[in-house]
Amino acid sequence: MEDVNLILLVVGFFVGYFLKGFFGFRSAWSATGELVEKVGNQSLKLLGTTVYRVSYIDQLYKKAIEIAQGNEAVKIHNNELEHEFEIWKKKTMKVFVESYPEEFKWQLEATDWKSAMNLLTDIYKKEKLKENEKLQEHNG
Repeated sequence: MEDVNLILLVVGFFVGYFLKGFFGFRSAWSATGELVEKVGNQSLKLLGTTVYRVSYIDQLYKKAIEIAQGNEAVKIHNNELEHEFEIWKKKTMKVFVESYPEEFKWQLEATDWKSAMNLLTDIYKKEKLKENEKLQEHNG
C-alpha cells in the first residue's frame, strides 16, 4: 500500500508540474500575442501620423512650386510625388508584414495599404469611443 501511495505522490507531482508549466506557457503566449498586437497597432498609428505629416509637407511643397514655377510645374511634381508615395506605401507594408513575428501572423489583419488604413480607422474609432465613455463617467 505504501508503494502505491508513493507512486501516486510522484505521478501527482509530475502531473501538477506539467499542468503548471502548460498553463504558464499558455498565459505567457497570450500575453506575448497581446503585446505583439499592441505594438503592431502603435506602428500603424505612427504610420498614419507620418502619412498625415508628409501630406502636409507635400501641400506646402506644391504651393511653393506653384508660386515659383506655375501650375504646369505643380502638375509634374504632383505626379512625381504620387508615384514616390505609392512606392513608399508598398515598401512600408512589405516591411511591416515581413517584420511581423511569424508565430503571430495569424492575427495580422493589415497585409496591404488599404487594410492597414481600414484597421487604423477602426483603432481610432475604438479609442474615441473609450474617450467618450470616460468623459461621460467623469461628467455623469
